[in-house]
Amino acid sequence: MGFWAPGANTKYCSALGLRVGPIAVLFVQMLIYGEGGHFVKHQDTEKEDGMIATLVVQLPSSHEGGDLVVYRGGKERYRHDFGKAEGTAAFLPHYAVHYADAQHSLEEVTKGYRLALVYSICLPASMRHLEKDSNSPTSDDLADAISEMVVEKESFALLLEQEYTPKSIGSLGTGALKHIDSARFRALSEANAVIPADKKLDFFVAKLSHKIISCPTSMFDTDWQEAERKQSIHWYSSSGEDLGYTRDAKVKCKLNFLNPGQATFTQLWEPHGDSNEEPYTGNEGPTRNTKYSRFAIVAWPAVQHAENALKIMSVELAVEALMPRRPVDAAVLRTFLNVASKKLGSGKKVWGCDDKASVRFCRSFCELLVDAGDPELTRLVFTNFCPLLGELSDNATLIPGITKVVQTFDWNDIGAAMLDVLGNATNEYLENDSGESELEMTLQVLDGLDDRVALRALLKMAVALAIKADTNHPGSGDKPVDLASSKVIGILWKHAIGSSDNGAFKTLTEHFMQKDPKELGPMIKVCSQYVGGLDETSEKFTALASTAESRIQWLEGEIGRLDTSFSWEMPDAKFRGNRKIQEFLRGPAASMNTAGLKSFPSLSEARKYAAYCVRKKQNGASFTMKPTVEGKETCVVISKTKKWYNDCQKKVREYQTEMENLKKLYQQNRAAKKPRVG
Repeated sequence: MGFWAPGANTKYCSALGLRVGPIAVLFVQMLIYGEGGHFVKHQDTEKEDGMIATLVVQLPSSHEGGDLVVYRGGKERYRHDFGKAEGTAAFLPHYAVHYADAQHSLEEVTKGYRLALVYSICLPASMRHLEKDSNSPTSDDLADAISEMVVEKESFALLLEQEYTPKSIGSLGTGALKHIDSARFRALSEANAVIPADKKLDFFVAKLSHKIISCPTSMFDTDWQEAERKQSIHWYSSSGEDLGYTRDAKVKCKLNFLNPGQATFTQLWEPHGDSNEEPYTGNEGPTRNTKYSRFAIVAWPAVQHAENALKIMSVELAVEALMPRRPVDAAVLRTFLNVASKKLGSGKKVWGCDDKASVRFCRSFCELLVDAGDPELTRLVFTNFCPLLGELSDNATLIPGITKVVQTFDWNDIGAAMLDVLGNATNEYLENDSGESELEMTLQVLDGLDDRVALRALLKMAVALAIKADTNHPGSGDKPVDLASSKVIGILWKHAIGSSDNGAFKTLTEHFMQKDPKELGPMIKVCSQYVGGLDETSEKFTALASTAESRIQWLEGEIGRLDTSFSWEMPDAKFRGNRKIQEFLRGPAASMNTAGLKSFPSLSEARKYAAYCVRKKQNGASFTMKPTVEGKETCVVISKTKKWYNDCQKKVREYQTEMENLKKLYQQNRAAKKPRVG
């Protein structure tokens, strides 16, 4: 083969999906094609014993046309232009390899001359058992085998020969596959493309990890004995999407491994193992941890994806696989839950042990429950599987689904279970990613309801939760609830005022009437949107008018206190830690020096103190601080600013506007309307 020989085994074996071995590359002929030169679609005849492929090396030549086209199943599969598109055909050699039995053609050369060397790639006698059956292309064999798979029972895993990282698989999926792995997966994909839809496979990439933990046979022995085995699978879609982990501490999950290279078990796994020993720690003896890891292609019939995902993947992926089958019969969902119950997690946690479903699982299952229309099954799910939702991470994504469930079923059938999951905080350990509070969840669900019975029940609970949140200080692990947020106060008062049941409104107003009027601004602002629709003689209007009156009186007092002529006095100033500075801020002087009162070892320390006070201690006051030196003493100069006074005048204008609006809304409207005669 001359100078083409170096590296030929590696390149061509890889391209053909073979392990590198002693293949033979035998020269056949040199071809020169002028204008009009071509050959029609045909299949090569076997020129040598053991011939498995044809190698075409195009020498540097300037020409147009002359593309090599390779067909599979009568359709064009590959086109080789030998560098013409890149502009390198005239300067560099290019090659193409195709199986000997592949149909191929050479398109007409339209200009110039094309020079090519043709070689036969052959297996030696010792390897001819690997030779393809020329009467049946590999993709056809694979397509037949896939079509004959028993849908309910069969799947397979194909271990990858090359090394990969989670990053490369996560970024590229099967696009990261190299050499023989790429060739094998391409063959599987091509075969899968031509079989009927009900026989097609779903492909996944999986990182398989198997860990063996060993301990010494005795305190005085250096031999090791196996103590425990664990395994896990990290799943990826064929496009690289991270599908999560399956952890199987009891090693129950068993895959059907293909072994095209007929490697022994030791050959398959030993090169991919790594061991480390941990010494005696005082509490535990020494251990040896051996971990074997390999990536694999895992496949099963697409129509069986939900069942297989439930068996060896996650319940979240399994329930999402049911979604395209909607509507799913309630009996099927019950069977699904019976299996899933052994794997559900991410709701209630006790030292990492889960016994509830995740938000992701519940999000899909709510849709399936609505379709199935089975109230008993729905009650079962929300009683036994759905976690307590208050503060649970990502819980807001459940609001649309839960709203549909409540709208679909009779409240008497599901109400108790729904009140429990919505009205209580999760037991899951939370860090910084807590979700909506139970009050926020309840209000957003009831805001989407038409069912009066459900709405009244949820509103009653929301009122109780709101009063509890407003009365009790949150514990160290509790999330504080912002009662002034749009998710709370707006929805709460809209439904309390609009409800035909006065109980919730009465309980709520009685609570707010006990609060300091300075805290009633957000509540009165929201309620003002709905006053126009109330009869001014009604109990609700009277209660709201009374609340507004207490607010008006407070506003009048604040306006009188703040609406004064300019002065440097800031009577409400607080400066903790230094009574003299606080007295200065409350007095008429515009500036002061802390010399003799507070000094610093350096300008740097004075500058830090000044920056801290300006940032943290402007409580009821406004001032600047600058470091200075008085004689030998380093101190700071405090200068008052007009910001505090200007802010007070801004508040005066805001309070005046609010007061005028409240008087117009409650007092003037009430006086202008004549009493109705019953």
